[in-house]
Amino acid sequence: MGVYTIKQIITKILNHNTMIKSILMFSTIFLISITNVIAANNNTGKCEQSNDEECVLTHELFANNNVSNEIDWNKLEILDLEEEVTLNFNTNDYLPENFNPLKGKFDLDWNTIELVELEEEVTLSFNTKDYLPENFNPLKGKFDLDWNTIELVELEEEVALSFNTKDYLPENFNPLKGKFDLDWNKIELVELEEEVILDFDTKEYLPKDFNASIM
Repeated sequence: MGVYTIKQIITKILNHNTMIKSILMFSTIFLISITNVIAANNNTGKCEQSNDEECVLTHELFANNNVSNEIDWNKLEILDLEEEVTLNFNTNDYLPENFNPLKGKFDLDWNTIELVELEEEVTLSFNTKDYLPENFNPLKGKFDLDWNTIELVELEEEVALSFNTKDYLPENFNPLKGKFDLDWNKIELVELEEEVILDFDTKEYLPKDFNASIM
C-alpha cells in the first residue's frame, strides 16, 4: 500500500460516492465559516486600525454575527435531488425478449371490473350471550312493522318574528282573500313546443325517400 497525500485521499473519496461528496462539501463550508469567524474575532482590533478592505469585510461578515438567528428556516426550500442510478450490467440480459414495461398500461377498462366488498369476519374474545338478555333474538319483530299503517306527520316549525307584520301590510289585508275564487277547470294548459334548430341537414343521415309521416 503506497503513501497518499491528503489531496489524493480526498480525490478518492469524492470519486467513491455522491453522498460522501455532499457531506464533505458541507463540512468544508462549515469549517471555512468557523475559521473565518475565529479569524475575524481575533483580528477585531487589527481591522479597526487597518484600511485593509478584505480584513474589514471579513470582520463585518463573520465577527459577532449570530447567523442562526438571522436565517428564517421556514423560507428555505428543500430540494429532493434525484440521484441517477448507474447499473454495472445490462438489464436486457435479465428481461424477456422485446420486453415493454408500458405494454397494456392503458388497456385496462375499469368499467368492466366488478368491485367486491369482502366482509371481514370479526372474532370476539368473549361470549356475547353473557351480556345479552335471556332468550335474546336480534331478528324478533323485524318483519312485524307495517309501514302502510304508519302516518307520516310533517312538523311545521313556528317562526317567531321580532316585529309586527301589520306595520308593513296594507290596511285590512287578508292573505286568504281569493284563495278559492280560482276555478282550475276553466284554465287551459298549453304546452309550448320549442322550435329546435339543427346546424346540419337531416336528409344526409336518413334513408333515401324517407317519409316521417308514413307509419
